[in-house]
Amino acid sequence: MKCIAHRGWSSKAPENTLAAFRLALQEPPMYAVELDVHLSKDGIPVVIHDHTLERTTNGSGLVKDCTFWELRSLDAGSWFSSSFSEEKIPALEEVFELFKPTTCRIVIELKQTGEFYSGLEKAVVDLIKKYDMHSQVLVASFDHESVVNVKKLDSNIETGLIILGRPTLVLEQLVHTGASSISMHYAFITEELVQSLIEKGIRVGAWTVDDAKVIEKLGQFSKHMQITTNDPEQFLKVALPTITKG
Repeated sequence: MKCIAHRGWSSKAPENTLAAFRLALQEPPMYAVELDVHLSKDGIPVVIHDHTLERTTNGSGLVKDCTFWELRSLDAGSWFSSSFSEEKIPALEEVFELFKPTTCRIVIELKQTGEFYSGLEKAVVDLIKKYDMHSQVLVASFDHESVVNVKKLDSNIETGLIILGRPTLVLEQLVHTGASSISMHYAFITEELVQSLIEKGIRVGAWTVDDAKVIEKLGQFSKHMQITTNDPEQFLKVALPTITKG
């Protein structure tokens, strides 16, 4: 199994901050980190989960209505702990600079909804090209047309579909979008589905799993499962004994 730290190590540091990403990089078994990308008013890809600012910053309103430097002025850490009061909303470019020297992968979730962010896909693709991150990133979204747009801009970028529910015609969706991976809420994943997709070369992931017993069950479906979790310690409880045994 492979561990993907959801929004960084978000059980130990404020989600989607450089502090959370640095913590994830300190763990050798960490395969990747997942993060969420929006577009500022002036077209800068920024890393934050919600479309609004209230939950994870001391700001208010929509991310898209603020310039990058307006977003940058906000406190993105105190909601988690006063010790993280200096944490800011990162630009995606900063995250690339942090991860480029490492082997850790980045799962970029585009927070596109319809045409909410005009130019989001191009801005992200341009940064991937600038930093030559093709081998290190996967771009995914609940908005599958957004995934199609990424592939049109650069067919060499690995893409994935994020799904809530138990859909039909999964393979047809993957073929249509050009995606090579699928990430589903763990409650809807079955062993039969996992086996059928992996046999066809599709990467399969489960989100968001913070219970060691559930992680162990999913790992029994396939050793190739990718587990997205807020609490990598729960993953390590299951995976480390296996890694130690070789």
